[in-house]
Amino acid sequence: MDSKYNSVADQVLALAEEHGITAELGRIDNMANTFSRLSGDDVKLNNIEVLLIHLVRKEAISQEEMFSLLEGYLDESKS
Repeated sequence: MDSKYNSVADQVLALAEEHGITAELGRIDNMANTFSRLSGDDVKLNNIEVLLIHLVRKEAISQEEMFSLLEGYLDESKS
């Protein structure tokens, strides 16, 4: 996490705002959720996780950065 943020979630929210990205689910997201549900997996992503995916799709961050931020976010969530 960047030291100027209180949490990884704050950092992700700031990145999303900076790049004009929202957590609104699009057609691809809804289709992926449907496929997951039909295959027996009912995965529910929260807004931070969705923002991370959208940040990668818009090439605002790399996949490596996304995984690093996700790891930090999940570690913080355990606390």
